[in-house]
Amino acid sequence: MSDQAIQRKSWVFAVLLGMVLPGLGHVYLGRRAKALVFFICITGLFIVGWGLGEWRIVKFGDLLFLAQMLIGALAFAASYATQNLGAPTHANVVKVAFEMGMLYTLVAGFLNLLVILDAYMVANNIQRPFDTQRRLKQRG
Repeated sequence: MSDQAIQRKSWVFAVLLGMVLPGLGHVYLGRRAKALVFFICITGLFIVGWGLGEWRIVKFGDLLFLAQMLIGALAFAASYATQNLGAPTHANVVKVAFEMGMLYTLVAGFLNLLVILDAYMVANNIQRPFDTQRRLKQRG
């Protein structure tokens, strides 16, 4: 199914679903294996990073939250937990684990942005620039 075009699927809906949860847009497009890999890897990276940051690095209103929120609903849930469930804020914390946790959560957000772009490309049947197998099949 990887070489077949996705028919009658809205790229707008696929992108919106991808913004809610990593891989959800690919579930909508029928790419369940890719969706599962994306969900496990990106969500796992975000949760590990959040844990390394002692559960207090995701905070709504921070400039870095703009990148973290690219992971979707999980970032808003983590922000709620940080601010309303008694987790202290991250003022004046400079630890290696804290910094790595921040980096992990940011990378998870940016990776989900790439997954959202992939859902857009799959929904619109856009050929990737370095897809040599598809080019060889077209030349026939």
